[in-house]
Amino acid sequence: MNVSTHINTNGHKHLTKSSTLKWDGQTKNRARWAVHHGDAHEVLHTLPDSVVDCVVTSPPYFWLRDYGVDNQLGHEETVEEYVNGLILVMSEIHRILRPSGLLFLNIGDTYYSGKGESQGKDPKNNKRRFGLRAVDKSGGLGVGLNRKNLITIPWRVAWAMQETKWILRSDIIWNRENFLAEAVEDRPRRRYEHVFMFSKSRKYHFKRNRLIEVCEEDIWTISDRPKPTNGLNTAPFPDELVERCLAIGCKPKGLVLDPFAGSGTTLRVAVGTGRKSIGIDLNPECCTYMRHQLSRL
Repeated sequence: MNVSTHINTNGHKHLTKSSTLKWDGQTKNRARWAVHHGDAHEVLHTLPDSVVDCVVTSPPYFWLRDYGVDNQLGHEETVEEYVNGLILVMSEIHRILRPSGLLFLNIGDTYYSGKGESQGKDPKNNKRRFGLRAVDKSGGLGVGLNRKNLITIPWRVAWAMQETKWILRSDIIWNRENFLAEAVEDRPRRRYEHVFMFSKSRKYHFKRNRLIEVCEEDIWTISDRPKPTNGLNTAPFPDELVERCLAIGCKPKGLVLDPFAGSGTTLRVAVGTGRKSIGIDLNPECCTYMRHQLSRL
């Protein structure tokens, strides 16, 4: 087995062939996990073809947050650069996903202001405002937008993925119950995000009966209150969102991947259901947090 995908059961630290750090271990229910510190595209490039059964991930959104690391996705100067950077990662995921596998991509949108540095405050998170952002500069972000436009980031990504062999099977709406409302007065306040379900083949593992059990189809009402992360600079999604994705789209004992793992919600939920998991993150603090959390399970 490739050194980058081997999951040791003793919780040891390794160097992968791409010279990125990796930790791995096994939970009490014998579910194996691995955490890679490094650039998602570079780490994924070391993994062999068709080994992952399901991917549940939420990449950094375009200019909504500063994770405090160099070369982070989401800080590109144009929309095209952001989409292209994400497509590089998604192309590698397409290669390593099994033909029967599914990708669940949670991605949010943002607005183009074109009016200079924001002077406002976001009560939800003080990490979201960090000086003059690309979305605050004049120029239209390379796509000729007028000020105050919704950029339609999720759909720009989805269209680009469709052009690179992905099959968009569903646009699931995550109705974010109990979310903190936006502080805007001149438009409806958003309370939903997209969870795109992609496949790489016409036939794939899918258990629709699990949706029937919860009486929901493509609109999922799930609380927007993730587990606390002790001040870690990340934006985790709730456990229930990952649980729903795995229940309908991942076979038992399958291998689950999150290439933008953050605090490790996908990994923790996956191993909790007896599945194997791999997480990748560019932030060393996130990797440390993940491996400590997983080592306790």
